[in-house]
Amino acid sequence: MRRQWIPATRCATFFALLGIAILINKFSAHYFKASIPEFLLEALFAGALIIVLLDFLLSRRLPPVEITRDLPGNLAVDKWTPVKLQIRHHFAHATQVRVFDGVPASSDYQHLPLTLELKPNQISKSEYSLRPLERGSLLINKSHIEFSSPLGLWNIRYWTGTTSESRVYPDFVAIANYAILATENHTSQMGIRKKQRRGEGMEFHQLREFRQGDSLRQLDWKATSRRQKLIARDYQDERDQQIVLMVDSGRRMRAKDDELSHFDHALNAMLLISYIALRQGDNVSLMSFGNEGSKHRWIPPQKGTERVKVLLNGIYDLQASQSTADYITAAEKLSVLQPKRSLIILVTNSRDEDNSELLLAAKLLKKRHLVMIANIREQVLDDLNELPVSTFDDALNYAGVRRFMHERSESHKKLTAAGVYAVDCTANQLAVRVANAYLEIKSAGVL
Repeated sequence: MRRQWIPATRCATFFALLGIAILINKFSAHYFKASIPEFLLEALFAGALIIVLLDFLLSRRLPPVEITRDLPGNLAVDKWTPVKLQIRHHFAHATQVRVFDGVPASSDYQHLPLTLELKPNQISKSEYSLRPLERGSLLINKSHIEFSSPLGLWNIRYWTGTTSESRVYPDFVAIANYAILATENHTSQMGIRKKQRRGEGMEFHQLREFRQGDSLRQLDWKATSRRQKLIARDYQDERDQQIVLMVDSGRRMRAKDDELSHFDHALNAMLLISYIALRQGDNVSLMSFGNEGSKHRWIPPQKGTERVKVLLNGIYDLQASQSTADYITAAEKLSVLQPKRSLIILVTNSRDEDNSELLLAAKLLKKRHLVMIANIREQVLDDLNELPVSTFDDALNYAGVRRFMHERSESHKKLTAAGVYAVDCTANQLAVRVANAYLEIKSAGVL
């Protein structure tokens, strides 16, 4: 614990005024032959030095301050989290301190620095808010504390406490919100709507009394005869199906509409989709592609909502690379890794020059699987499309955006014509749009 002593403002101001007084005195003595005796100024200067030195010596005897930090081991990216600090001290008198925690540049914070009054024989507690903006390991260094010496002539600064490490995951808070709303059948509040088709589906669920609006095809004649009343067969969406999430981790996914990249939005969305699918009883696996060379990350099929932790730990430190996504190579690899028929949900951010390769990759996957491609659209395109056109430059910009959007629409029409489910949306819409598309596919029983 290495302390630093910085002259306080009052100390620096006093010596500055004293220096000015000495200069004025010499000027007055030279031009006006009238001045204060120099020995008085010298005595004043010496006395001030003695007081400053005494304050310095007294401050060295001050007891150290200990700070402990309570940081959650798991954090969600782009979500505010409280960080609690506990300050222990042995000051004999009430002392005001300023505390700044060692927050890295990759995180945002509120309520720092903290200004606290430490009272004798009391443990002080406080907290601030932290919002990590990057996934992976988060390291918070020692806390920085500053307070005044007994006479207020020095500011004492030093680092204290320990470093803390935490993992920053994709947004698992959305999973908790979905779980709560799903329990109360209120998932529509998140924009996720499961289409209920009474009595229709692929897998038998239960027998129940026939209700108005049921199809006659649902009637179970044997049960009706046995119970002497109309009995219908109820069906549910098939369970234990294979869902594969393919996430483009190439350079285009590094684009940002807000503080998060498209890749971060994609991982957040895939995490929520995986939880919904696991909750539906399906098996979920995940593959990233687009990194340098042939590197990819593969998480084999998982089943059960508790296995979402495996997916979390498998992708929390995954980052988008500087390379371009290779769709065909990724499709070939997936065909080897997942031979069973599956619903492939591929999330990317493609451009016109990628369309032909993306279509070929989709057709390759379509030979065995059902394919959905979610293409992220930059928010700026929607914003420019809504701007009023009042100048020639505005007209050029508008025409360029409309042309780009038309070409994008044509590309999606080709995917749809090839039997691919195509989703075109902004990053903020991704989770809800893909979740609804997945639930529609499940409801239709086409997998």
